[in-house]
Amino acid sequence: MIQANKQQREKRNQGQDGEPRLCTSCGGRLERKNPYLYQCTSCKRTYYISADRAHRVTVQVSAGRLVVACAVAAIIIAAVAMTGYQLYTGHLVASASRFSVVFRDFLMEAYKKPVAEVSPGDLAGIKYLKIEKGKKYRFTYGYEDYYSFPDKGRFEDTLQTVEISGRTDDFSPSNVQYFTGLTRLELYTGGWENYILPKENVLQGIFCVDGMSKYGTPQFFSAVNPDTLTEVGILKAEGRKDFSFMEDLRGVRRLVMSDAKLEDSAIFDGFEDLEELYLYYVVMEEEDAAAIIEGLLSLPSLKHFYIEGKTAWYITKEQWEKWEKMYGNRISLERK
Repeated sequence: MIQANKQQREKRNQGQDGEPRLCTSCGGRLERKNPYLYQCTSCKRTYYISADRAHRVTVQVSAGRLVVACAVAAIIIAAVAMTGYQLYTGHLVASASRFSVVFRDFLMEAYKKPVAEVSPGDLAGIKYLKIEKGKKYRFTYGYEDYYSFPDKGRFEDTLQTVEISGRTDDFSPSNVQYFTGLTRLELYTGGWENYILPKENVLQGIFCVDGMSKYGTPQFFSAVNPDTLTEVGILKAEGRKDFSFMEDLRGVRRLVMSDAKLEDSAIFDGFEDLEELYLYYVVMEEEDAAAIIEGLLSLPSLKHFYIEGKTAWYITKEQWEKWEKMYGNRISLERK
C-alpha cells in the first residue's frame, strides 16, 4: 500500500512527458537547466532525469554552498598538511642534526638516501669502521664481523671506502657513538680521546693513533665493554704522558703499542688476562730497559712478547738468552 501511494505521488508530480513538475522536498517549482537536469527555484535541490525518464535526487549542493564547503575542506587539508609537514621536517632536522657535515655526507654516500632516513638499524649494521685523515676524510666500512669472518685474508674484499672533503670544524668525533653494532673500530685521525663510543657497544677491537688531545685527560676508553673487548692498539703515542686510560683496558688479551715512552712497567699492572704484547719503537732509558721488560714478562697470562726498534737492542744477548730459558716454555719471545 505504501509503495503504491509513493508511485501515485511521483506520477502526479510528472507531466505528460514524464518530466518532474514540482520539488518533492519543498514543493517548489522546478526549472530546467539542461535536457537531463532540473533544479528547484526554492531550495536549489537538483534532479537528474535518467534515460528511462525516472527521476532521482542527486547529492548536489548549490554553487555557493559548494564554494564554502570546498574552502573549509581546503583549510582543513592545509592545516593537516602543514602540521604533518612540520612534524616530518622536524623529524628530519632532528635526525640530520645529530651528524656533522662529514659524517652526514659519508652516510648519504654509503646508504644512497637522505641522512634523516638513515635509521638506527642501518647504523647498527656497520660492523667495521676505519676513519683516516689526509687531504680528505676517508671512511672504510663493512657489514661483516671481522672477528667471525671465516677467511681473514679475504676480509678486506668485503669493505667499501668513501672519501669526504671537509674542514676540521665539519668533523665531529662524537658521531661514532651512533654506530652501535661495531665490533672493530680504527681511528687514525688523531685525538682519539675526543671520540665518544656508543653507551651500549659490542666492540672487540679498537686501534687508534694518539694525536694528543687538547681537551685533557682521555675518557674514551671508560666506555668500553669489558665483556667483549679483547684487543687494543695505541699507535704513535710518542707524546703521551697520561696513561691513566690503561686502567680501563686490563681485561684485554692482545695489546699493541708504538712509539710510547715507558718509564716502568707499572702501566701494565693488573693486566692479568693479557696474552699477547707487541711493542714497536717504544722508548726506554737504556739502563732501565731490562727491568721494564722483565716486569712485562712476569705478566701471568702472557704467551707472546714482541719488541721492535732501538730499545730491543738495549738488551744484551746474554740477558735475552736467560729470558728464553726462564720463559721459553710459556712465552714466545721475539725482537727485531
